[in-house]
Amino acid sequence: MKIEMRLSDVPFVFGNTLPELRLTPEAIPDLLVRARERTIGAADIPMESIFAVLERVSAIWSNPENDLYRFALAELPSRTSFSPAMIKEGLAVVSAICNPVNIRRRLSGDLGEGGADLLDGWVNLPSLGYDLRARPRAPIIHLAAGNVFVGAVDSLVAGIITKNVNILKMSHIDTLFPVLFLESLRRSDPDNIIWTRQALTSWKGGDAAVEAPLLKSDLTILFWGGQEALASVKSHIGEKTRLIENGPRYSFAITELSALTPEPDSVAVRGLALDLSRWDQQACSSPHVVYVIGKDDEPVYRLMRRLSTELTALAEELPRGELSFDEKVEIRRLRELSTMGQAFGEATLICPENFDYTLVFERTPLFRVSCLNRTLFFKRVANIEELIAQIVPISAFLQTVGLNVSNETRPIIERGLLEAGVRRLTDWGGMSEGRDGAPHEGSFLLSSLVEWVDRESCQPSPISGNIIANPPVEHTATGTGPGEFKQTILEDRLDRLFSVLHKSQYYAPLIAASSGHGLKRLEKMPFLDRETFYQQSPPASEAILTGPLTDAYVYASGGTTGEPKFTFYRNDEYRTATNELGYIYRAAGIIPSDVVGNLFLAGNLWTSFNVAGRALENIGCLNLPIGGASDMGNVINYLRIFKATAVIGLPSVIVQLAEEVKRLGRPLQIEKILYGGEHLRAPTVRFLEEALGCSHVRSAGYACVDTGPIGFQCTHLQGTVHHVLTSYQHIELIDTETFQPISNSGQFGEIVATNLDRQLMPIIRYRTGDLGRWTKETTCSCGFSGPSFELLGRCDDLLVIGGINLLPGDVASGLAEFQVSPNFQLVARFHDGKEQLLIRVESEETIDKECVSAALSSGSYKLKEALRMGLVIALEVVPPGNLPRNTRTGKLRVVIDERS
Repeated sequence: MKIEMRLSDVPFVFGNTLPELRLTPEAIPDLLVRARERTIGAADIPMESIFAVLERVSAIWSNPENDLYRFALAELPSRTSFSPAMIKEGLAVVSAICNPVNIRRRLSGDLGEGGADLLDGWVNLPSLGYDLRARPRAPIIHLAAGNVFVGAVDSLVAGIITKNVNILKMSHIDTLFPVLFLESLRRSDPDNIIWTRQALTSWKGGDAAVEAPLLKSDLTILFWGGQEALASVKSHIGEKTRLIENGPRYSFAITELSALTPEPDSVAVRGLALDLSRWDQQACSSPHVVYVIGKDDEPVYRLMRRLSTELTALAEELPRGELSFDEKVEIRRLRELSTMGQAFGEATLICPENFDYTLVFERTPLFRVSCLNRTLFFKRVANIEELIAQIVPISAFLQTVGLNVSNETRPIIERGLLEAGVRRLTDWGGMSEGRDGAPHEGSFLLSSLVEWVDRESCQPSPISGNIIANPPVEHTATGTGPGEFKQTILEDRLDRLFSVLHKSQYYAPLIAASSGHGLKRLEKMPFLDRETFYQQSPPASEAILTGPLTDAYVYASGGTTGEPKFTFYRNDEYRTATNELGYIYRAAGIIPSDVVGNLFLAGNLWTSFNVAGRALENIGCLNLPIGGASDMGNVINYLRIFKATAVIGLPSVIVQLAEEVKRLGRPLQIEKILYGGEHLRAPTVRFLEEALGCSHVRSAGYACVDTGPIGFQCTHLQGTVHHVLTSYQHIELIDTETFQPISNSGQFGEIVATNLDRQLMPIIRYRTGDLGRWTKETTCSCGFSGPSFELLGRCDDLLVIGGINLLPGDVASGLAEFQVSPNFQLVARFHDGKEQLLIRVESEETIDKECVSAALSSGSYKLKEALRMGLVIALEVVPPGNLPRNTRTGKLRVVIDERS
């Protein structure tokens, strides 16, 4: 598209070019037929694909070198009467509207915690007992206002991100930017999944020949505009038509004398100046009046003078647009009347000779609608009751109130405003800047653009979790199955992940050197070991990041040795991770009626306590945030008081709990145990079953802070076998020596994870340092039919000693015959020139080393062979709780190799 583009060249109606933009009565039937045809398959478009398209659109409108951007900047000032500086600010807003980070927030705010997942599939609401999903409505006609050109785009994007088919009726004021926006959408959508479901058209407002048949159709009308236009639309609405109205709204600001004495706050005044200047006061959220509560005029004058200074500066930074003849006449008339009022002591006027701004202090408190273009009235009232009396007559039209008041009086003022019908409260400077996901006009817009569908069952799925919209991928040629992603969705999600890597200094050259798509491209990316990961991550470097460290969580990482390292999750990424964890806990057997003690360790930037708490919140159970570092007597007391049915935490902490219960001799019944952060061996499970009477011990999910959740256990899995969390991760097993992929069940290798969701700190082919072994793929009784693996321990838990590959589990089976704590430590060292395996155990009894050697030989064929070949076993017994632990994490280091 060249700069001298003709608008008729753009295929603006569902991918087709029409002779003209203006809609005729004869063309309406064909338009509606096309619209309904485009609804077929719209609900099946993955949200990730929509995000990918809109991210490319966002990039276009943030790039001043793009030809569409340059064309808009050249043409829009004369068409909209906004200055070039204001147009630039508007284009930045368009880019922000299309940014997936902001869209995710918007979806979460408008649709609830499920957010985008609700549009892709079912989301389970365990506390309510049903599944929920959102479906697009019938075609939506957007009747856009012409006051601010960004508004039409915002309305259209709302329809796009709810998977609707959209027809945008453009305002006669601006028929250019919607066309430019649709062209940017076309360029960003090579697969034609979105832009061909959009249509642009125009007709004269109030034209009954068009509006009567069109607005009586079975569709949704999203209206933005004035009272007269709204009345015309309502006169034509049919029985099957749904109207979502956003009619005329007025906003104002409030302050009080205490906030203006001795001088108004400079930040607040700057904020008020921006609220007045943005969009030249054309937006519904722009203030018309500033009400000052108090009985003295002098602070009002101070505020007007300070505001005048700020507005003079903004006239240079953000110039007002060109005024029409009628607008100038209206402002000049107001100034003349105010000058006359000033002579009689009824008004005070502050304005420059030009039309940059007009400030008028009137003695009457009556609310007045401004003539806009940076014209602001000031009114003084004695108290909040007098102010409320002035705005009650227009309560149906109130929108935003900007507050600059003290914390003491704010609750009183807010209560009065809410009773008067105000729909939005903010500070000065926030009136012109909305928040993604916040309600609009007293309701959530996106929620009104979808149909809500629930699914109820008396027999809930055994693996039903909080979020079931993205069930695991089936690794078959077709990838089919009830509600499961197809393999193509995995490919799409990988491509989506690759699309942001150019923003990372570390990943940019790696992704540039690779080619292809999806899994084939992933295989060309190098493995990411921990040393490289920490070298490229804060505090050492920010090279691995794709954006600034804002709107995010920081957590300590780096294992159990050395200085802590850090990992970062964007807030929306954090919510997704904890949603997945809620799914894991539910799959493992936690239900809403459970009372769960959270015994993970809190503080020190650790993740487990925080994320476990939020995951349990998602399930709807009673959550006891006790913490594993609490006094064990208090822990037991809390569990007794609230009759806890489950605990979740580190195995070492849960073992301490069991040992203390056993020592006290007072039984404590805990039905369910979910453990995470350390491995739990079979003898330890038997000890917990005996000490706490539990009948259900499951993994709380296989995860690490750097990757997030990786695997989960349903109620049908035993031992250390986990299903892969394919909605969130892509997992590989690689040979620990050759680094070649392992596909055969039975062969162990290192687990490598690629997180499919995280973008701030992408995790691609991350070597976890954990050993796993694929299990034979079968359909589990829970319904899962994807890949599963057996978790074997840490790679550094693998000891090559005495000619064998020894894992802690090989020792645990032999130690189970003795009265020892389930916690133990293995130390490989040289003694008198020979390899020696030192076994440290916790026990209050004396244990014979020879008996231990015999039990080890009986419990493991590998140890039997090693002992036959001359491996020396040594035994060290320490009191319970005295095995050395990491002081930072509280974890026990099971294997230590001192032979180097």
